[in-house]
Amino acid sequence: MHVLRKCFGLVPLLALAAIVLASPATAIGKDDGREFNARLLGVNETPSINSDGTATVKLRLSNDRIDFEVRYQNLSLAPTVAHIHFGQEHVAGGVMVFFCGGGGQPACPSTTDGTIKGSIVAANVAGLAAQGIKANDLDAVERAIRAGAGYANIHNGNFPSGEIRGQLKRD
Repeated sequence: MHVLRKCFGLVPLLALAAIVLASPATAIGKDDGREFNARLLGVNETPSINSDGTATVKLRLSNDRIDFEVRYQNLSLAPTVAHIHFGQEHVAGGVMVFFCGGGGQPACPSTTDGTIKGSIVAANVAGLAAQGIKANDLDAVERAIRAGAGYANIHNGNFPSGEIRGQLKRD
């Protein structure tokens, strides 16, 4: 240390140490890769929808399940289905898993404002052969979400292709 301080000075070494210690790669517990969220809006649909509806989705990924909470408001009609698609931002993709309305999950609430809570397990994973997702492959769903290729979507009778959509991102 004495040689380094003599060659480079103490202040630059302390600055370098502060940068390394503050780096996200070295921060313990800062990002465990399990928490994801999305903000769903009509303009995120493909093509965009003019809607007052909004929602937030929170996910927690674990080895054997995905826990979720979907809070939505101001939809034009009650949701018929809500789920996670396999696709990049502004690109349509197939359905991997449901929050409600299919895939072994309960029916969606019959209100335009509400909350949907639950868990997704391997048995809820729909086969999406055209995109390489096998039925019951929860690991594939989690990999897609971690890679930024999952988006949440809420559909209803007014917008059967989806009223609001949001890309899932790490918290």
